[in-house]
Amino acid sequence: MNNRISLFFFVKVVSYILFILCITNSQTYAQVTANHPFYFGIGGGYGSTTWGQLVPSQNKTSVAMSMSTPTSVSEGGAIWNVFLGYELMPTFSVEGSYTRYPVAKVYFDEMSLFAFDHDGRTQFFTKTESTALAGKFMLILPNTRVKPFSTVGVAGVHRYDVIRDRWRVSPMFSVGFNYNITEHIMGEAGINYTGGYGESELDPAEDYVPFLYSAFLRLAYRFL
Repeated sequence: MNNRISLFFFVKVVSYILFILCITNSQTYAQVTANHPFYFGIGGGYGSTTWGQLVPSQNKTSVAMSMSTPTSVSEGGAIWNVFLGYELMPTFSVEGSYTRYPVAKVYFDEMSLFAFDHDGRTQFFTKTESTALAGKFMLILPNTRVKPFSTVGVAGVHRYDVIRDRWRVSPMFSVGFNYNITEHIMGEAGINYTGGYGESELDPAEDYVPFLYSAFLRLAYRFL
């Protein structure tokens, strides 16, 4: 949990720093016209939801907690992503994307509210996907094909399982770098954080939308 909080603050702080640097950098390159501004691509990597946040720590477990919260969670694994973007200038682009996260398996006590409401079941699978629209601010490094970037935008996070099927609008942040392999091919590596939703209630799994973390590699083709 502490590692995930640290990653969130790292992504957020680096995003702000790169944003400021890219705005300053754009003044120098405002007159430069990007070649082949449209691009689309696919990507993959490792990602995880945060259902584990609902599991109480060992020193806080009790009969009442075991009735309402999960006892354990299995989550994390491979993700895949598709995206489409338009580079308005060499230092800024607008990008839309879709990302599918690995399925999480959530376990409950046999005396839990979940088991009571679902004919004795003690586990369920939950799926998560997100769509996002974001602005990507890129920093031009002279005499190199590498562009560090910071992405800030809005994501729609979709959780669906036997308990709930719901969307949540959340903020998202990414940091990383692009590399222009050829005139038409661009590679990218980075990390991403997407917000979720949770509240204190008798059955916290009822309305929970997981926070999302990922590290990714992407490949894009530039056209037009």
